[in-house]
Amino acid sequence: MDSFEQLVLAVRSCTPEQKQRIFAEIRDSILIHELERTFNVRAEIILGAISRASDLTQRGMRGVIAEMVFVLDVLPTATGWQSEPPIGNVAYDALLSRNHQRVRIQVKNQRRKAGEPMIQGGSYVVEVQRTRGGQRAGVSTRPYRFGEFDLLAVCMQASTGDWHSFLYAPAARLVADQTDKSIIKKFQAVPSYEMGDGDVWAKSLTTTLERVAAHSP
Repeated sequence: MDSFEQLVLAVRSCTPEQKQRIFAEIRDSILIHELERTFNVRAEIILGAISRASDLTQRGMRGVIAEMVFVLDVLPTATGWQSEPPIGNVAYDALLSRNHQRVRIQVKNQRRKAGEPMIQGGSYVVEVQRTRGGQRAGVSTRPYRFGEFDLLAVCMQASTGDWHSFLYAPAARLVADQTDKSIIKKFQAVPSYEMGDGDVWAKSLTTTLERVAAHSP
């Protein structure tokens, strides 16, 4: 056993308090993430800033986390589909293609309210609209319209505690806004993750991809 392996074993045998002291001693020489170099500040400061941030800012961060988990860990499980990076300011977060078919995926988080999973009409909900509003020819650009994406992926971490628990629905099966049937309703009812397999919602990305592909030209 060389000296490095002995050192690793020695550290593993330390108490949590001792490990924390060792980490504090070597922290200045460790780059945890490239963002530390970009921002020129330690990761602890970045995380502290997020912790002190408003609910709106933290909601945005949770959205980015859900999107990264989906793109890095979930998309590769879509056997037979090729992932392509979205280009430009588009209404979807991920793009899969197979032969001549393309499926545009919008990723959202299960909605929270006062830090707890939001309940509306006895169901969990997902908020399906853009984070920022705007106007184009006097019409709000914040709502999503049918045809802007094909599949909705909802991270259910708020109720499960697991960032990898997603429910999926074809966009065409979402509920339309009562005042304009071309607009996707802002709040969509979502089942619990345990009850997620049904005619509209599914736990399986592959299952929902096949449902979308079966009704696409």
